[in-house]
Amino acid sequence: MTNRDRVIGSVHDDVMDPSDRLAALRGELDRIDAGLRDALRDRLRVCEEVGRLKRDHDIPVMQPARVDQVTRGAREYAERNELDPDYLEAVYRLIIAETCRVEDLLVAERPDDSTRS
Repeated sequence: MTNRDRVIGSVHDDVMDPSDRLAALRGELDRIDAGLRDALRDRLRVCEEVGRLKRDHDIPVMQPARVDQVTRGAREYAERNELDPDYLEAVYRLIIAETCRVEDLLVAERPDDSTRS
């Protein structure tokens, strides 16, 4: 049994003090949030590489078919996992908007300008 299993198991224990249960649940949320932040950072780093590739090969930033594929995948995931599809699609649309913003900046940057950062 892992530490996480012990915490989650104990969180559901009816004899556990409510403030201790709340602290354990918040600790679990903090761990999940850290993973989300790391995943978003990693995703944006890959998107920066995509932006550089698009810039270097004159590929349009906006790819509607790809946006549709990603948002459709988010909705399907939500449906399979008992989440609100509108919620998850909205989250992904926000992520995609930031990705496009970053890609637009990279595409506008000339390759010889990259030494300024």
